[in-house]
Amino acid sequence: MDFPVSNQQYNEHEGVRPTEYDEYGIPRGGPANYAGQNMVAPPNSDRYEGNFDAKTGEPFPHLRRRDDGIIGPALMFVNTDLQAATWRGSVLVLVPRGYPPPTVVLNDGTAPSLPFPSVLLDTYKMTAFYRIDIDVLLDVNREKRVEYRVNNTGPTYQFFVPAQTTPWRFCFWSCNGWSLSVSDEDKRKLGGDNVVWDDLLQKHKAMPFHVQVCGGDQLYADKVWQSDVWKPWLAIKDKFVRRDSPFTPEMGAFADDFYFTHYAKCFFMSKFGDSMTTIPICTIIDDHDVWDGIGSYPDYLQNSLVWVQLKEYAFKYWRLYQAHTNQSLARQHGYFGNHGYGWLKNFGPYTAALGPDTRYERSLHQIIDPRSYDMIFERLNGLSPSVRHLVVFLGVPIVYPRLTYIEKALSGMKSMGLTKLGFVAKQRALVNIWGEPELSDDMNDHWTSPVHMDERKVFILRLQEYARMRNVRVTFVAGDVHCCGAGRLASINPALPPERDYRFMTQIVSSAIMNIPPPNMVIRSVHLGANTYELDRFTNEKMYRLFEVDVNGKAPPNNNSKMLARRNFSSYVEDLETHQMIVNIHVQNENNQGTKAYPVNIPALTAGNVV
Repeated sequence: MDFPVSNQQYNEHEGVRPTEYDEYGIPRGGPANYAGQNMVAPPNSDRYEGNFDAKTGEPFPHLRRRDDGIIGPALMFVNTDLQAATWRGSVLVLVPRGYPPPTVVLNDGTAPSLPFPSVLLDTYKMTAFYRIDIDVLLDVNREKRVEYRVNNTGPTYQFFVPAQTTPWRFCFWSCNGWSLSVSDEDKRKLGGDNVVWDDLLQKHKAMPFHVQVCGGDQLYADKVWQSDVWKPWLAIKDKFVRRDSPFTPEMGAFADDFYFTHYAKCFFMSKFGDSMTTIPICTIIDDHDVWDGIGSYPDYLQNSLVWVQLKEYAFKYWRLYQAHTNQSLARQHGYFGNHGYGWLKNFGPYTAALGPDTRYERSLHQIIDPRSYDMIFERLNGLSPSVRHLVVFLGVPIVYPRLTYIEKALSGMKSMGLTKLGFVAKQRALVNIWGEPELSDDMNDHWTSPVHMDERKVFILRLQEYARMRNVRVTFVAGDVHCCGAGRLASINPALPPERDYRFMTQIVSSAIMNIPPPNMVIRSVHLGANTYELDRFTNEKMYRLFEVDVNGKAPPNNNSKMLARRNFSSYVEDLETHQMIVNIHVQNENNQGTKAYPVNIPALTAGNVV
């Protein structure tokens, strides 16, 4: 989901390269090892052959961080085994297909481990994906610095695990990339890609994070549509004929090549790639990991043969790069859902983290399949009695100002057929390449969109009941909207303190770590829509006035104190004495150097809460 940031919201010509065919008429970069494939194709920076040697699978120098042909490592937090007092993680590496399976050796300060073996997840052309599962025994009261090496050669990397009795520290960020419409000048004014990343890594160096939760849009894959391979399909005027048109082998070859290569470049030529060597990731998916607005368009698009098949390619590479799994192993690796890939993990004994998949099962009429909701609560009921906080990570905030006026305007455009008018269709800020209002998917993406309000209410009420029955504080954390803020749900009774209110649920909004904030007029509209709303006769919701003072010491623009349009990330640490969660939203300074912290403390839920 993206708010418009320029008058040229979707430039369909920018960066488009003509399709290159070999002597057999097959696009270069198609399926691996087809007959007649030209292994010495001219380099193309957006294709496999522009980044990997097509004969050996060796990465070209611009992708290399090591001298041995291995790309990675990327470290992921899998779970804490509370019974065995063991931290579990995995390491992802990409290696040329002719290489022997890689291993990982750990040293937690006692003695080097035996090599941990790898499992082959998949291959693409001459490159193979390997997952190495690793375990670290947690000390009783000493946090550990764990060193590790791939194949016991090359650089030594390190990560940190807490003790059984020390607090967990984690961070959250989202939107690690740029919308297609952002100009180079806009990027320069914000300080480029890495201002907030540099601050996050500096804070990790001073006080290490044990986990980084990647809250969606870990990369921007919207460029997938900027290829000639789609033009015949997009040129079909009748939307139902377009819906039923086949997904061609050429489309599949391009999709495979695009997602594989786009991930390799975005993940391993970046500060994010650096961070994954030392801060284990947990990822949830949002639309740009697939393409803009996926799941929030009309059924004729969502169910078209082209979209259904292209989505499978996007999820294939999300599973490989972001979840360290594949379709056949995903359930074994802890991902669940009727069709999607949600997860539930223990951040130690006191904090549980839930990452529902809000994209795979999404349609215009639902965000998560009802059967997947049942799976969520079945797993929540199996959590340890020691859990005091449940943090629910969502791509899009569930507590957020209403955008009613924009929704009505877009609905009016569509009902009057204005999207079909030529002069409107040419304005990419109004209509996208599929002929739908450009902001329509953005509005439908929100939990607070009218089409999702009933589902939202049922989810919140089930979480309220869970909080009441288990005496667990529920908190929401989300990104997506390219600004930051905080709000809450709570019992309507003003005399009831949060410590005793199981309906009290904080919403942290933290976005974006890289992408451009929305224009001031958009933030002004959001601020004006941030009223107090009733969920039901017992619960209301509102946004906090967290930003009475901007990072420059002045009042924020137009006194928009509820949402701040600056890049940011957030950090979380347990207070084991009070069991409150200490949260800071770290907002980029105006001089593009470092961040300013805005604290939000979340109290634990005490026994004897009021019904």
